[in-house]
Amino acid sequence: MPSITTPGIVLRYANYRDHDRMLTLLSPQHGRLDVLSRGCRRPKSALMPASELFVHGEFVCYQQNDRATLTSCQITDTFYPLRMDPYRLTCASYMAALCAAAVQPDEESSALYALLLKGLYYLSYEPEADALETTTAFLLLFADAIGYRPRLSRCAHCRTPLELSGGAPFDIAAGGLCCPQCASRSTFCLSVDAIKWMSQTLRNGLAPQKNTGAGTLFDVLRRYVEMRLETPIKVSKLLP
Repeated sequence: MPSITTPGIVLRYANYRDHDRMLTLLSPQHGRLDVLSRGCRRPKSALMPASELFVHGEFVCYQQNDRATLTSCQITDTFYPLRMDPYRLTCASYMAALCAAAVQPDEESSALYALLLKGLYYLSYEPEADALETTTAFLLLFADAIGYRPRLSRCAHCRTPLELSGGAPFDIAAGGLCCPQCASRSTFCLSVDAIKWMSQTLRNGLAPQKNTGAGTLFDVLRRYVEMRLETPIKVSKLLP
C-alpha cells in the first residue's frame, strides 16, 4: 500500500477512542490531510509528541483506501513558547483555525503553509512583536492567499480610482474601499495610515509587527475573512 511523506503542520486534533487521535494536517502539496494517530495517548507512545497542536515536521502516513494512519514524524518545531503566553497561544490558535477552515484535501496549499509557518514563528520567537498586530497582518495576507485580496486603489462598487489622502470607507461585503459616491454602502471608515499599512503589508509580506496601531483593523479584517469563509471562527471571540 502507498505511503505519503510530507512536511506538515498540525492544525487541530480530536481525541478518538481510548488512546487515539485524529489529526488535521496542513501539507503544502496535499492540502488538508486527516490522519489517525493510533495509540498516541498511551504512555511513552513515540507518536505523542507529533500529535499536538502546531507541531511542524515531516510526517509519514500509511494510506489505505480513504484512510491515512500516521506511522512516524521527524519533528522540526513544536513552537513550545506559545504555551507560556495565553494571548499568543490564542492568536496562534486563530491562525490555525483559519487555515483549517480554508484548506481542502488534495489542493496545493504552499502559500497558506508558508504563511502559517511564519505566523507561528513570529508569535513564538519574536517577543517584541505585537501579537494582535501580527495576527492582523496574517488575516490580510490570508485573505490574499485564498483569493480575496481587498480592493485598495479602486472603488469596490464602481471601480473609480480612489483619492486616499483623507482615508476612505471600507465595504466588507463588496470587498474593498469605496469612493464618496458609494460611501453610503460602506461599513467602516479607514484612516490613510491604515490603508497605507494594508498596502505595505500586501507588498512586503508577513513580518513581526510592532505597535503601529494596525491592530485597530483586526475587527474589520476578521469580519471580512470570516464572511468569505462562510463560517465563524469561535476562537476569534477571545480576541482582541
